[in-house]
Amino acid sequence: MFLRNRSHSFLSAIVFSLSCFYALALNAQTAAPQQTKKVQDTNEQNSAVLAVVLGQPVTVKKATPSINDLVQLREDAGDNYNAVLDHIIKVNASTAVIQAVLDDYAKQKNIALNQQWVKQFETKFGREASDSEQASTNIEDIAKKQVLLFQTERAMYEEFGGRVIFRQSNPQMPIDAYQALLKRYQASGKLTFSDSQLASSFWESFAPPFQFEIPAENVDFSTPWWL
Repeated sequence: MFLRNRSHSFLSAIVFSLSCFYALALNAQTAAPQQTKKVQDTNEQNSAVLAVVLGQPVTVKKATPSINDLVQLREDAGDNYNAVLDHIIKVNASTAVIQAVLDDYAKQKNIALNQQWVKQFETKFGREASDSEQASTNIEDIAKKQVLLFQTERAMYEEFGGRVIFRQSNPQMPIDAYQALLKRYQASGKLTFSDSQLASSFWESFAPPFQFEIPAENVDFSTPWWL
């Protein structure tokens, strides 16, 4: 009962804040001074730029979870809410930066999606996806993203080489190649960080020691991991 009441209170606070925002946008002169300042502070925080990649800003707002996710996070994290939210925003911002660089690199390398691998991925994981909580997600879209990621990482490894690590979400992640590619984008001015804390945590994720490093003789990008 306590958790339910707390969740309801937090949701009510969010709804109130949003109401203030829209009221200010439609009729600024009717907002109370305290409400106006609160909305302005929120706007400034949300519009803060964390990084710029390929000329596109990655803002706090873009990296912040949805309202529903924030409500659940408040309930789950309790007193650690602010720290956990800050961590999630940094992770989301880092993910946005990496994805933008990978997409651009794939275009520069003229990587054509291997349709046969897409079909093989769909065949292997189609039923599993339909039975999961993400059933609404199109398995074809997942397959295309995974195939393109593999092809892009293979191209990165062929160009930069270096160490490869195992991660639960990625059996062969060319970690040194990632760092080399991202550093190249940074050196060329295509990637800049406006937030020093994000920059620090971002580059630390590509630095050793690594928990599961794959011996060089076992690295094989000839075929995707799901075949």
